Amino acid sequence: MNAKSDFERVNENDFVISGISGRYPESDNIEEFWNNLINGYELYTSDDRRWP
Repeated sequence: MNAKSDFERVNENDFVISGISGRYPESDNIEEFWNNLINGYELYTSDDRRWP
């Protein structure tokens, strides 16, 4: 794959929709999850919130 030849094939009407999603243990978002990890919080539980 050649980056230059790939770029030459891009049309001015081309567009991209991208995103990411996830569920993080004991965290509402990825930033909170990262802070919990670097601060050494235990992120595992024995509760059954996920399973009815």
